[in-house]
Amino acid sequence: MLDALAAPTMAALPAGRPTGTKLEEVDVGRDESGMPWRLSLVGKHTLVAGRSGAGKGSILWGSVASLAPWIAQDTVRVHGVDLKRGVEIAMGDGLMYRTAYRPEQALVVLRDLLTIIDERAARMVGQSRLHEAKPGDPLHLLVIDELAALTAYADAEVKKEGNRLLAEILTQGRAMGVVVVACVQDPKKETVPARGLFTQTIALRLASADEVRMVLGQGMSEEAPAHRIPTDMPGTGYLVTEEGSAARVRAHFWSDELIRATAAHFPTVERWVPPLEESAAAGVHFG
Repeated sequence: MLDALAAPTMAALPAGRPTGTKLEEVDVGRDESGMPWRLSLVGKHTLVAGRSGAGKGSILWGSVASLAPWIAQDTVRVHGVDLKRGVEIAMGDGLMYRTAYRPEQALVVLRDLLTIIDERAARMVGQSRLHEAKPGDPLHLLVIDELAALTAYADAEVKKEGNRLLAEILTQGRAMGVVVVACVQDPKKETVPARGLFTQTIALRLASADEVRMVLGQGMSEEAPAHRIPTDMPGTGYLVTEEGSAARVRAHFWSDELIRATAAHFPTVERWVPPLEESAAAGVHFG
């Protein structure tokens, strides 16, 4: 018998979509039958856990870059938080509505997303229970690379506020069109206090059966043994949805060149501009 996930596959430049095309699930890889693995992001919060080198970047870019045709139509706006000094997120900067590379900047992004949630809730009450993204009224996707840098390793005050704001977004954002994809190496509860608020989880290569249970739930270490994934199979993992089903999957590999090419081909049409008082304080001027 052959393992359909044994060999890696390369991602490809996304195909364009007619303006106004409804958001779809994104093609991020293959499942164990060899069929496409299509990940649903609308109305879901996704936690990706894996050791260093496990392939978290492949899922991050499989989520963001696969949405590029909708980003270029302003049907999706991506808020990229990368507290590893932007090493990952900056590669696809052209796809980003805004970025944050320092913990204090990340807090501003989270507060602004809560403002969006509040404004949409006021507009939707009694009218709709689920925001439907369209050009000019987009899905807001918060992507966080190395979540623990905000929720566990930051200064005490930043950490406390970051965890509070993130928990509010995770509990209130889905129906309002504000969703989260977060990546983390250490999935312990003290590292990610809001771990239980994510509605779908992906376990890449982990250190132990205990970590598998932390990420995927009790009883999952045998059904989804992410701690046994070989080191030479990056991007391979197990997905457990909010319905509780588990599937073995492997993400396509996104090269730096392809990420840059996708950002150049589908640049975001909207870019966040800081308020004037912030720009003046930073010595930045806009014409």
